Amino acid sequence: MTQDNMVLMVQRTINASAERLFDAWTKPELMKKWFHSSEKMSTQMAEADLKVGGAWKVEMVNSKGVVYPCFGEYKVIDRPHKLVFTWCPSGGKDDYMTTVTILLKKVSDTVTELTLTHEGLRNEQEYKDHSGGWNGCLDMLKKFTE
Repeated sequence: MTQDNMVLMVQRTINASAERLFDAWTKPELMKKWFHSSEKMSTQMAEADLKVGGAWKVEMVNSKGVVYPCFGEYKVIDRPHKLVFTWCPSGGKDDYMTTVTILLKKVSDTVTELTLTHEGLRNEQEYKDHSGGWNGCLDMLKKFTE
């Protein structure tokens, strides 16, 4: 993998409908309940202007009160199958934009296979950090929706 081209892929099978999972990714009142990487964090703010070109933002907070804002723009909205958005971790002098794709494949009416692909990671450390973060987030999503 070259720099700026590392791709992270994470999958989960979740006991929830694709519609419920899509809503969890796109409705601020639901995003606040799970969009953080561990039980020790919370999401104090979530916004979503669900249209192509619309902005989204979340602010995750750790147990010490440190805020981790992330934001981006919706690129593809195909409810309940696919969501593509840009991802920018905010607050640092080294901000950069990457792309996240969420694919939701119906296994049954109440079971969905979720595949998250995060493209454009620049190095092994970013890959490792985002791998831990996304795996934690998907664990929280699974707990919230099931």
